[in-house]
Parts: sequence; structure tokens; C-alpha cells
Amino acid sequence: MVRRKRKQNRMAKFSITCMVFLLIALMSTQIVKLYNKNQELSAKEQAYEEQKLEEEARQKELEEKEKNMQSQDYIEKEAHRYGLFYDDEIIYREEK
Repeated sequence: MVRRKRKQNRMAKFSITCMVFLLIALMSTQIVKLYNKNQELSAKEQAYEEQKLEEEARQKELEEKEKNMQSQDYIEKEAHRYGLFYDDEIIYREEK
């Protein structure tokens, strides 16, 4: 009877040990997967931050261009491109 209880205790301990190792293995794989996903997301976040900085710089350029487009000099240059001049303006053209 004592022998049988010892065998059952050994089997119970062995089963519990196997379960613990199985849980450790499963948790380890999950940790590795989450670590890899975290690395990917960090790389994406960095790429998005760089893209955001580029877009902010582009926005500043466009705002400056918009300010420039409102100036009188810009309007006159564009009008000259299309052949529009002031009435009192003297135009010199090259001979061909």
C-alpha cells in the first residue's frame, strides 16, 4: 500500500512538473512573439515620426509659397508670363 502511494506521488509530481515546463514553453513563445511585434511597431512608429516631420516641413514650405503668392511682385511676374502689362509700362523686345 505504501509502495502504491509513493508511485502515485511520483506520477503526480512528474505530471505537475511536465505541466509547469509546458506552460513555461508556451509562455516563452508568446513572449518572443510579443517582443518581435513590439520591435516591428517601434520601427513603424519611427517611420511615421519621420514622415510627420517631412510633412510638417512641406506644410511650412507651402505656407511660405502661399504668402509669396499673395505679394504684389508675384502677381506681376505671373501677369507678365501671360502677356499682361500695365498701361503705362514700356516693353522692350528682342529682335529675332
